[in-house]
Amino acid sequence: MSTNDNEGSTTERGGEPGPSLVDRTVAITRERILTGEYEPGARLRLHQLAGEAGVSLIPVREALRILEAERLVVTVPNKGARVADLSFEDMRDLYATRILLEAAALRTARPLARKDADAMRETLSDMKAAYEADDQDKMLVLHRQFHFGLYEQTTSPWLSYLIDILWKHTERYQRLSIPLRHDGADAEHRRIFRALDKGDNEGAAGALQVHLESTARLVEEGYRAGAELRAAGA
Repeated sequence: MSTNDNEGSTTERGGEPGPSLVDRTVAITRERILTGEYEPGARLRLHQLAGEAGVSLIPVREALRILEAERLVVTVPNKGARVADLSFEDMRDLYATRILLEAAALRTARPLARKDADAMRETLSDMKAAYEADDQDKMLVLHRQFHFGLYEQTTSPWLSYLIDILWKHTERYQRLSIPLRHDGADAEHRRIFRALDKGDNEGAAGALQVHLESTARLVEEGYRAGAELRAAGA
């Protein structure tokens, strides 16, 4: 396999294009931010990122620009890049906007085909099993699969596109919410699904709003309680 940092791409054997070096660097860095390995406010050192991704500095700089556009990274002139801080104000704004878009997607959703309904039931069962097994990574994959199974039913391609953009920005908050739920939000997810499966689009949109509002509330309450405990132990 040959690499060319100027083009930010790789070439697999046989001449087939492989993953972009920039894309690989973005994926690795984004994952470490989302999982908390790179903590909010942590400085991102170019040479360290390059070594971890196995690339030169050129793809790293481009990757940081992409992550800054995703609002996961903040670049300060003459000081470099750091992980964006978690912000309750930002979270509230994100979730309020998600509610508008995702509820609209459910209101405009087509009737569920039987195969789609069966697939969602299976995803819900798998998600519950992943939560009980404390497999957070698997649960988050299934969580996205379930939600986008819902949103793919909308008759508006633009809604699906915009929802996908906002979803990426809330992954850090989603991870924080999982330990704060006694059932991994299983009951809330099933209320949304049952309403849509019955053709009650308005009921599904309302259940979704309750779900997203509870996620934002739990994250804020949990973080504040943890901060109080840390202060008391200081």
